Amino acid sequence: MGIPYFDIAALPIFFLIFWTIVLRKMTRGRCNVLYLAVIVLSMIADTSEIIEKVITFYNTPLTPEQMNIVKFFNNLYYVTRNAVNLSYVFFIIAITRTWYRIEPFWKKLLICLPYLGILGFLIYNIPTSYVFAVTPNEGYQRGAGVVFTYSFAFIYLMFGVTYLLKYRRTIDWGTWLALMSMYFFNFIAVIVQLIFWGIQIESFATSLTLFFVVVFVQRPEKKVDLSTGLPGYPSFCEEIGKIKATGHDVKVVIITMKNALEMHRYLGEKPYYEYVHSIEDLIKTYARKEKVVYELYFEQPGIFYIILEDKEYNPINAVAELREIVKKHNSDIVKKGASPDLSVVTVVFPEEISTPEELFDFGHNYVKFSSMDKKFARASSIISQRSYQIETHIGEILGEAIEKGTISVKLEPVWSLAEKKFICAEARAELVDEKYGEIDADLLDSVADEKGMGILLGDFVLDRAFMHATESALAESGYSYIVITLSTSQCMQVSLTDRIWETREKYGVHPERICFAIKESAYENMSSVFEENIQKLSMQGYHIGLDGFGKGYSDIRHVIELPVELVRLDRGLLRMALEEKGKAMLEGCIRMLSGIPMKVAAYGVDDEETAEMLQSMGCDMIEGRYMPGMTADGDAPGEE
Repeated sequence: MGIPYFDIAALPIFFLIFWTIVLRKMTRGRCNVLYLAVIVLSMIADTSEIIEKVITFYNTPLTPEQMNIVKFFNNLYYVTRNAVNLSYVFFIIAITRTWYRIEPFWKKLLICLPYLGILGFLIYNIPTSYVFAVTPNEGYQRGAGVVFTYSFAFIYLMFGVTYLLKYRRTIDWGTWLALMSMYFFNFIAVIVQLIFWGIQIESFATSLTLFFVVVFVQRPEKKVDLSTGLPGYPSFCEEIGKIKATGHDVKVVIITMKNALEMHRYLGEKPYYEYVHSIEDLIKTYARKEKVVYELYFEQPGIFYIILEDKEYNPINAVAELREIVKKHNSDIVKKGASPDLSVVTVVFPEEISTPEELFDFGHNYVKFSSMDKKFARASSIISQRSYQIETHIGEILGEAIEKGTISVKLEPVWSLAEKKFICAEARAELVDEKYGEIDADLLDSVADEKGMGILLGDFVLDRAFMHATESALAESGYSYIVITLSTSQCMQVSLTDRIWETREKYGVHPERICFAIKESAYENMSSVFEENIQKLSMQGYHIGLDGFGKGYSDIRHVIELPVELVRLDRGLLRMALEEKGKAMLEGCIRMLSGIPMKVAAYGVDDEETAEMLQSMGCDMIEGRYMPGMTADGDAPGEE
């Protein structure tokens, strides 16, 4: 037997894969641990074979001591090489997300039986040399029983291939081919070794296939959040896809740190991630105590996703206990004044939420619908809410409404406090759905923009608003112009001004009859396209207004730099005016904007007292439920 060149060539490949795993921090989670076990066992098996072959090559005939060493490393090779086959089978089960199918101990034991059989033959080999023998002149020699070790290994090959074929739909093609290559190349290698005994290529074939796995399957961008080293959000999404494919119900616990960004800024990067790891460690400790099987994933800036195999387990008791433990464990952070605002929700997937896409969306948005005074909620209590249902299905609702013509545009009148008349009207979408009834225009606008339907809804409103802004329509209604609020997505469109020009030509509307209001969320994220669109519209003669001033992080520079004529205050400023400080702030905003000078409108005016207060502060226009010019039947001029 010569120098094992192929085995020696395999060793640096194994080491490179091992180092890559450690460097990428892919050492947590069931799949990563099992893959690491496959690599380590393969390295030990390869090293054992190299040592045995080198000793035999350089020391023939062998001394009794050398024969014992060769026997030891041959036994170690058989033990670890066949353990690779077993570990790889478990790795496949973990990758296909079908671990629940072998959860009972007897099933795991059944899978281990061929390997236990090999161990039994190795023990039997000690007094009988039935599997292999070591002689002084020849070194390692096969025995009659070696065929049984190959037969048991073949069982794992057939099991793995069958399993991958059965659960092909749980993984993508690249992953499937990479996993299957282990069996294909190793089967060829074993055939070669049985025919040409001097060519030992099995370990080399294994190293190449495991390299394929690390390239195509164990990718850190899919598996790990590199900032924390925890399994990341893409890995969670992948696991949920597998769960959907298998049809197995699991309980998903979502823990959202609502003030994660503020915590990160306040504490700094290192202390914040240490805090995240402390939460992970405490969850692990608690789960071990409760004997709960779980998988944990982390998404920036501060969302934990926990998949529980037992959907019947209720974590409600754990929530309160863990919160107290986290506080005590991180007392130094608490002393700094940093207090995490945690919200927890549980979902049975796919029983309560049927699609992965809806679950991912739910995980990011459920906080908006959960009760502010509750730290724990069940998904069923949230998804039954009308507002959640509307937001979730807005795409279908809006698309169907436009197709069937059940959506319309109504004109909400704006009252001039100075001129004592309706001076203009805002065009707003009005939708009455068969299932959900009348949908609030504010909710419709905000959700449509969030869900990528802002352009579709915005174009519809744009067309109908221009129709109401024709000379004859305005003469009939008594309005001077129509206000159209542009969504964020519309403002960012390169073709916005072309679309407006086409609509203007279609209805023959003069630009002076239109005022484009820009949402606060749009001018908060100004870009070159945005600025160019606004400048073009202003130069064409359209009025420009800013909508929602005073909300979020409004910057007065936007008011000065853009060609703005009208500013509409956010209704939040009116609510603040219930207190003296808020009232002073509201008056200050109105005085400042009027002094620039520009017209100021207030939205959400619902009573005469508020209207009189705004008039005394110098506000020009009001819009809301209170309208001095309303007719006896409650209609405003020009209302559909």
